[in-house]
Amino acid sequence: MIGYNTYIDPSFPLSRRGQTYLFSLGLFPYVEFSGRLANYVIDEPPWYRPRDLSANMKVTLPRLFRVQPDIAFGRNDLGGGAPLFRSTYVAMSKDFDGLNITVGKASGKPYLTGLFGGVEVRFGRTGMSALVERNNGATHAGLRFASEPIPAMANAIVVGTIQRSFGVRDPGGGKFDRTAAGINLVMPFGENARSVRMPEPANDVVWTPPPAYRDAPSRQEPSRTAIRGRESATKSADARERTMQPHALDKLHAALENVGLERVRIGRDRDRLVIEYENHRYNRNEVDAIGIVLALAARLSPDDIARIVAVTKKAGMSMYATSVDRARYRRFLDDGDRYEALDGLEVTLRYADGGNIHWLGEEGGRGFSRVLLEPVLRTFVGTEYGVVDHSLALAVNGIAPLWKGAEAYVSYLQNLSDSDDVRNGPFHYARQRSGVRSALLNQSLWLTDRVLNLTSVGRFQYDYTGFQNETTYFVHGRDDMARLQYTRLRYADRFFRSTEVSIAASYRWVYHPLGLWIEAGYNQYVENDRGPSLRISRWFGDIEAQGYMRRSRDATFVGFRLAFPLTPRQGMKPGYTHVEGPGRYRYGLETKLASVGDCNCIADSRNIAVEIPIVYSADGFLLNQGRIGKGYIATQLPRMREAGLLYATFD
Repeated sequence: MIGYNTYIDPSFPLSRRGQTYLFSLGLFPYVEFSGRLANYVIDEPPWYRPRDLSANMKVTLPRLFRVQPDIAFGRNDLGGGAPLFRSTYVAMSKDFDGLNITVGKASGKPYLTGLFGGVEVRFGRTGMSALVERNNGATHAGLRFASEPIPAMANAIVVGTIQRSFGVRDPGGGKFDRTAAGINLVMPFGENARSVRMPEPANDVVWTPPPAYRDAPSRQEPSRTAIRGRESATKSADARERTMQPHALDKLHAALENVGLERVRIGRDRDRLVIEYENHRYNRNEVDAIGIVLALAARLSPDDIARIVAVTKKAGMSMYATSVDRARYRRFLDDGDRYEALDGLEVTLRYADGGNIHWLGEEGGRGFSRVLLEPVLRTFVGTEYGVVDHSLALAVNGIAPLWKGAEAYVSYLQNLSDSDDVRNGPFHYARQRSGVRSALLNQSLWLTDRVLNLTSVGRFQYDYTGFQNETTYFVHGRDDMARLQYTRLRYADRFFRSTEVSIAASYRWVYHPLGLWIEAGYNQYVENDRGPSLRISRWFGDIEAQGYMRRSRDATFVGFRLAFPLTPRQGMKPGYTHVEGPGRYRYGLETKLASVGDCNCIADSRNIAVEIPIVYSADGFLLNQGRIGKGYIATQLPRMREAGLLYATFD
């Protein structure tokens, strides 16, 4: 949820305007984290503007009985140097068919303390409701409107509220009744969209609304009669395949290239069909391309094929292979029962020929280059200098494949906009500079069947030369991975020389039922500053929500990031060049963790715990943002089926 309101806390009676920005996310089941930026404007002496950036947490108890109300415990303003809104509370809420009643008890700052409660009455299905709330001896009454889910906004719901307070007193005893308005955008992530789309029948896939076009296969579940008819048609098709098997694989090869896949090569190992491919068209998630390959192979391969192996390549190098039982996968395409495809699903790293595969023809064509357009936004939120300061630029990244495992990468940055504090003020050091930011030669190489190494050499950060190396170890029997990253950059001119070194070692633990990653590591930051780090990520479809902490000798930083795709699910076909957006665009906020009374100031933490990011990373360019392995693929089978039915052509 993202929100904004104009509420002014009576603890700040000199304020003439209030600005409160809200963000909340259910990072785990029954656990919600939220952030709040409050900015109160004073237009007369002493010109002080109270500004507070706070984090909050709420835990909801699961329902054990049908009549049980919703029960939640929470704490606002968890930490920091200025705990202006710190409070702890317990609340209960119960809905009675259009009437919602909430009661609770809190202790802490006047923002939320003592007994509180509220009543909301909904007016049928109009989206309108009236509400009355009571807190700290004051009454707030108003109206609220909640829209229906909006398909054009990923089924988001817009909620608007207007309220008037009665009986509010400031710390001096004066009246402080005010009118406040707010607007919230409630967005369902990933499978949460199921609750608003309500698909029929229940097995229908719900990842994204499919585009409407006439040639798309029906996404309705087939009736028994239709299934019997399809089975009869399949037997007839199998009989035809016996007479045209020499041409069936040529047809399959053409179909794979027609959907925009590159470096396609098809081979046979007895009753096993092996399909190598490289994908840059379906850039949101590699499982879309895997689903297309498996769907086409299941429908178009000869009838004596028992297993299908889809080998995913990057930079011409085999990365991992997904194999399924052909007959079961065909039934899965028909009836949507994921357990059909799950039985026999295998995912292996670095699929090797072994000399037993009879390849039919040469490797297919590939695109000559890719252009990746990516906004680059640096922000400073809730600082001692301003509410929001920014530097916005556009990165134009050019990528060209070279030999096996190698790609050239060039990034040009064009500055677009800067706030005053960035252009001429205290954040001048963060202003993004136009010019060639990076020019790299990248080489990936399998050291063993479970160790992948990626080295980048060239120009970094405009003026530095050096290299970055990333080694990834894939844990046997799990989808976990350990990583070691090393960066060494050198700057030199006639008057000044410097060397920057950054090292990070980490282990990522993966729990697929929740889409949860926990990555713990130890880092050597720039200027030999050192300390541990912890990242907790939750995936909602293609959206990643991440909270993190990193510690140095002098400070601890905490932050939150959202990563989401800025590219169509199906992009341009490859050719001499094609343009795409980032499969994962990351935006986040970070703050130093300060003790009560300490100044959490930008000026005091500018050069502490500085990391050098990996420019051309294995996660970003080779490993589907780290989403690989049998456990992950198993959770994505409905999406793979949907991609095959949407984008593959079986005629």
